[in-house]
Amino acid sequence: MIEAIGFIAGALSLIGYLPQTIKTIRTRKTRDLALATFLFVMLSAALWIVYGWMQNAPSIWVTNSVVMVCCLIITIMKVLDIRQKT
Repeated sequence: MIEAIGFIAGALSLIGYLPQTIKTIRTRKTRDLALATFLFVMLSAALWIVYGWMQNAPSIWVTNSVVMVCCLIITIMKVLDIRQKT
């Protein structure tokens, strides 16, 4: 039951990043996105993944892995956009 609550909480967190990830992929526009935000979210997700793995809590490491992938996609697109403009 506790893991189910964890998966629901993680899914809700993930839902917050999916729309931005999808929009960024479709439009390729990252100008108004703050790179630091996504770098810190990725660092946070990485630490949650390690913690979840060490606590044997799949609800933590699975959902944070997906959040990290979403943020990684946006970060890569942002860095590529910055490089093209310089």
